Amino acid sequence: MTDSVDWSTDQRICFVGFGEAGEALSGGFRSLSPVAWDLKLLTDTSSCRDRIQRAGFKPASTLSEALEGIDWVVSLVTADQAAVVCEQVCSIARSNFTYLEMNSCSPGTKRSNAQMVADAGGVLADVAIMSPVNPSRLETPLLVSGPSAESCVSFLNQFGYNASLCGPEVGQASALKMTRSIMIKGVEALSAECFLTAQRLGIQPEIVASLTKSFDGLDWLTRGGYNLERMSKHGIRRAAEMREVVATIQETGLSADMTRSTVEWQQRIGDLALDPDTEDLAQLSRLLNERLS
Repeated sequence: MTDSVDWSTDQRICFVGFGEAGEALSGGFRSLSPVAWDLKLLTDTSSCRDRIQRAGFKPASTLSEALEGIDWVVSLVTADQAAVVCEQVCSIARSNFTYLEMNSCSPGTKRSNAQMVADAGGVLADVAIMSPVNPSRLETPLLVSGPSAESCVSFLNQFGYNASLCGPEVGQASALKMTRSIMIKGVEALSAECFLTAQRLGIQPEIVASLTKSFDGLDWLTRGGYNLERMSKHGIRRAAEMREVVATIQETGLSADMTRSTVEWQQRIGDLALDPDTEDLAQLSRLLNERLS
């Protein structure tokens, strides 16, 4: 398949996965009458259907219905489901579709998915989401790599997205995303271990003051609360992403000792199933310590 992409408004677009990221990134395609499919449509039908419709998408009854005559597939599922979903799509979709693989996966996973898509007659673009999707939404920076990357960047930006070219090979964009996550999600995990310990010892204000003094310009009271809030709301999804980061590190021949611990902390906090409406460090620390006792 060539890298020539038609971005006219008669292109049929399907989002597979319509969680926070799907909803936040859905706005640009409203004029194209896009369709969406999410597993939650099988169970939480009313809530999920309403969310999809409010975004200007048509909820599909089945994945097969969603992929009928499809030109573009936007995959936004959890990292641990990315390969499963890609395989399902490739067993259904017709030839000549473009697969925007936006999930937080290792370069190896993206390359494997690209081969499945190629075998099905399509082409995969490796798209890395490089910051939280909210509140930025369409302004969220996207890096795109792969044989169709240049045309995909043009396509996305035509509809108001903030996409940039990363390179011609699948895996280049995800390599940047995964390597960055070693630090971003790792610092979140260290925040949890540090501030929860400090709260139990009754020295959290002193630790915050000491860290803020040591890291010039970084407000650890605000950052610590934000990190705990993110882990509380998205720890399970972050843990799945960090397992892909472990795979990324191992693909280079290095061990991933620190990142494995990040996985454990993200999963541990996520398993508490909290949905806090605050980023107050002291309040979140007390809540998490109560639940972890």
